[in-house]
Amino acid sequence: MRSVDKFTLELDGLCDINHKLSLLLSQESLETEEIVLLVDTREQILQKLLSLIEQDNELAKLPQWQTAVEETQVIVLQMQKKTAEVGMSLQKFQHGKRSIQQYKKFL
Repeated sequence: MRSVDKFTLELDGLCDINHKLSLLLSQESLETEEIVLLVDTREQILQKLLSLIEQDNELAKLPQWQTAVEETQVIVLQMQKKTAEVGMSLQKFQHGKRSIQQYKKFL
């Protein structure tokens, strides 16, 4: 199999995982186990792609690769946003927990 064909096949897998991750991150409730599994799989595919790029630098100039890089930037932003949302929820939870402890002192 030619390196371009391997690259395209791996890129298709990467784009599929990107799409799944994007959908999961846009949901109200987090499917953390599924997200972790997808991120791990994505990392493995990315390592294969980078290895192929090392063998043939021209692969990095393909429009599909550029699209994958842009999708990655979007996913990183989505993950940062979701992490911030979860952090805010955790702060609210901890504040509520402290309030309950204060009220229990009076009981």
